[in-house]
Amino acid sequence: MEPEELSVNGEWPDLKTKVIEKLIAQEYWYQGKLEEAANVIWLKISGKWYRLYFDYGIVFWRESNETPHYVKPEASGDYDYPLNDLTEKCDLSGKAIESCEGSVITGGSQVVFKFENGKIIKFKNIDDFTSIET
Repeated sequence: MEPEELSVNGEWPDLKTKVIEKLIAQEYWYQGKLEEAANVIWLKISGKWYRLYFDYGIVFWRESNETPHYVKPEASGDYDYPLNDLTEKCDLSGKAIESCEGSVITGGSQVVFKFENGKIIKFKNIDDFTSIET
């Protein structure tokens, strides 16, 4: 049986040896409960923003003219999308990316970043929920 091929929508950027300026995970909260740790992943490389996100195992890559920004929900809103800056939390500022690879895993897909300082961050999308492993 052959391994399943990863489905990618958009062009996978060449990130090897590129220095990371920012890595931000936009969370998804519903009624005060964290539903998804990484609804959208934002990367800033060489002054340019990229968006990485998943939909039922499909990996989406987009260049973006937008910058991530927090929009405060309405007082009665059940939804919230705060920003989690992984750059500082994981000591990644100014570090080079050694590799950025995607693969099919049981129930979905994952994208794994390896950095020059030995740090590994995995974004796993299983059953359409994206988690972060550091």
